[in-house]
Amino acid sequence: MISIELSPDIERQFLGVIRDSYDGNSQNAVVTLLRLHRRYGWKEQLRQNADSVRAEVRRRGGISSEDIDNAIKRYRKTADSPDV
Repeated sequence: MISIELSPDIERQFLGVIRDSYDGNSQNAVVTLLRLHRRYGWKEQLRQNADSVRAEVRRRGGISSEDIDNAIKRYRKTADSPDV
């Protein structure tokens, strides 16, 4: 059994989601949360890393956000290419 402390507002929201979306089944809600984290958690970390790099580059004044976005787009296009 796991016990966690939540702020009253978060607990109220969480219990509402369990009630409304999972018919009161907290185990199903937690299992779904874990599946979502496994599926999408790495993407959030990548986004945070990219945001950190952007902030540092801006701080140094070296590259514009547009240049970074264009480089990311070029990389994604290359990474999606079947020749790579």
